[in-house]
This record gives sequence, structure tokens and C-alpha cells, in this order.
Amino acid sequence: MFETDRCCIRKTTYRDIPDIWALYSDARVWDYLGGKRGLVRRVQGVLSRVFPGKNCLCWTVRSKDTNDFLGDISLAPHHDGLYMKISYEFLSATWGMGYASEAVGELIGHVFEGLGDERIIAETQAANAASCTMLRRLGFYEMQRLIRFETEQDTF
Repeated sequence: MFETDRCCIRKTTYRDIPDIWALYSDARVWDYLGGKRGLVRRVQGVLSRVFPGKNCLCWTVRSKDTNDFLGDISLAPHHDGLYMKISYEFLSATWGMGYASEAVGELIGHVFEGLGDERIIAETQAANAASCTMLRRLGFYEMQRLIRFETEQDTF
């Protein structure tokens, strides 16, 4: 488990299923993750967090004070097979409060340092200005803009 000033970050377990389901049901979150998802894709998404595949890690982020669910972070092989990709999804009600920056920054500082900065990549919709700004603030730099999932993506 890792802690920040405001967050507890721990490996995701089956106890997190209801909260991850709420995340995967948050329509505003999916505006930046490829649009509305049907039932099957939401179930697959939740299961992929609770039972990650080979070479994948998933963490749940909760408020240190209230234990309220805030979001999740994962590490998995990137589509290109060359990098490990950090992904994060936070409930839209928490956006703009700095939780994602705090939690992602903590994990990068502790868990990912063994991989080396050059092995970690992040990909976000180019339209998601807040996510792009956060990644730059955490030391990522834009490597490439491409079309994936039928929309422009920035790779950092």
C-alpha cells in the first residue's frame, strides 16, 4: 500500500468491484475513453481491474480520510509492445481536485522507478486537456499524436 497526503493506493481486489462498476458507469469518464460502453464491455473492464492479465498491475485509489473510492490506476504492456503504459480513471466528481496527479505521481515515484522513465508511456485523448497538463506536470513529454479508438490520442 502507498499513501499520499490525501490518498491510499492499494492493489485492487474483488471488494472493489462495486466502486469500479460505478467508475465504468460514469458517462463523463467514458467521454475520454472511447464513448459509452455497453454492458459486456463494462463487465470486461471491471474484471480486467480485479483480475489483471499477465504483466499487469491494478491499484484502487481511495480518500485517506473517508475511504471513499476516487479512481483506479493500472500498469500494463502498451499496444506497441515496447513500453509499459500507465492508465488512470477517476470518478468525474473528483476531477479538478488533484487526486489523480497526487496518486499517479506517487506510483511513478515508487513502483515504476525500477522500470526506468524511458519504459513508461501514457496515452490520453488529445481533447482531454486536463490529463495532458497533468502528464506534463509529472514529467512526461508528448512523443506522438495518432488516431486510435477513432479519435486523436497523445502519447507521452
